[in-house]
Amino acid sequence: MENSKPITTEPISEESLETAFPGGFNIRDEANALTAHAFRNGALEELHAGKNSPLLDDPSLSRITDEEIKRLMIEASERLEALLLLRETSPEEYKRTIIDCALRYCRKWQRNA
Repeated sequence: MENSKPITTEPISEESLETAFPGGFNIRDEANALTAHAFRNGALEELHAGKNSPLLDDPSLSRITDEEIKRLMIEASERLEALLLLRETSPEEYKRTIIDCALRYCRKWQRNA
């Protein structure tokens, strides 16, 4: 899966990490990166793309079909499985991948200090 490979194979310096994530890269940052990895550039973004519909303003209407949610959950589960396998088989590569994902997508997300 292309999302499980980091852009760089070089370790990220502690100084760069501290600059991007003041107080250090923590469990919440890892959770944010896992979430981004599981859902970014996939079925969820395909659903999100396109024009807004007035129907979306009516909370009594469903916004997603059973097939769409099934596809989202299967895709997210497969992506997480790939990362968890990477964590077990290559912890350093897992760490680089997670940090890379966090740097690309999550720097402005809510995080715990």
